[in-house]
Amino acid sequence: MNKNFSRRQFLGAGGTAAGALALGAFGFPALAVRAQDVDFGPSQKVFWVPQATGSWNIPIRVGQRDFCAMVGWEYQHIGNPVYSVENHVEQVRIAISSGANVIVTELESPGLTPVFEEAMAAGIVMIIIDQGVPEEADRLGLGIIGANGFLEGYSNGFQGARWAQELTGRTDGFIVFGNGNPGAALIDARQAGSEQGVLDYNDQNGTNFTFEAFPDSSFDADLSASIQKYGAQIDTKGDDLVGLITGGNVIPIVQALQERDYQPGQISVGSVDMPPAQQQLMEEGWVYWGTDQQQYMMGLYSMASAFGVFQGYPYPSITTGERLILADDLPRIKAQTELWLAKAQAYGDVE
Repeated sequence: MNKNFSRRQFLGAGGTAAGALALGAFGFPALAVRAQDVDFGPSQKVFWVPQATGSWNIPIRVGQRDFCAMVGWEYQHIGNPVYSVENHVEQVRIAISSGANVIVTELESPGLTPVFEEAMAAGIVMIIIDQGVPEEADRLGLGIIGANGFLEGYSNGFQGARWAQELTGRTDGFIVFGNGNPGAALIDARQAGSEQGVLDYNDQNGTNFTFEAFPDSSFDADLSASIQKYGAQIDTKGDDLVGLITGGNVIPIVQALQERDYQPGQISVGSVDMPPAQQQLMEEGWVYWGTDQQQYMMGLYSMASAFGVFQGYPYPSITTGERLILADDLPRIKAQTELWLAKAQAYGDVE
């Protein structure tokens, strides 16, 4: 229990569904608040349709389920694990035809705009989270809920150069960035930010690291192609390789290094993400940084935003987080992870 939570705060928050969320945020056990205790209006049928599904979005789903359970909405998660604009559009159309009242998804490409328009013309509330093309979102009159990709990338590139110098003692060499989804707004912003981070580190520290990007297939369900691609980068660059960074999944990087008998600490490795597997690799010394995007809050905000729309409010754009995570931050991140993993298991929503 958080001893800094005052009696006045408790009395002000207690006894309401909003209070349940507030108390939960302060570390209190969940209260027995049920949808029937408060009139939240008619139940809505909600679909979460990630651009490519997988375990990466479990904390988003937990945040969404928590809100839906509070207000009595029906929740469903669907998606294709293989990304393409066409596959994404197809999954959104499945949600439309399944009678959705709310669809939460990404708008990572202008190719998604027509299906957004189709859904909105049918009276469906569309919520953009995780990534969105600002110009397209503005044209649709929608906000975007998620992290700032460029800022995530900037920290990623700056740390890539910092650790490259610290670990190798060099002031030059290649820092290679893997882009798992070229053409997607968020991932391309992460790449642009990563490049700028390396360039700025060079300017500030008199180094001459070279940034280079390639498509790494790191979002594929089968990581064998990604591991091979990183292996090719390692073999080609040889001793001139000082860093491997990515806009997504760091696991293929480490596996490719392990296959070539690298040891933790030989080169700079990091990512903009922070799933449980990456936390473990940080503890083992393979990975040196990540980013707290607050995915649970993305999920919670997406449902709260949809609820607001039904109350007559346009939902705002919300920046969740791009906080740099280093080894000293792991205890806090692991504690958060344990909470959403336990909830995911309770919901039967694990992969």
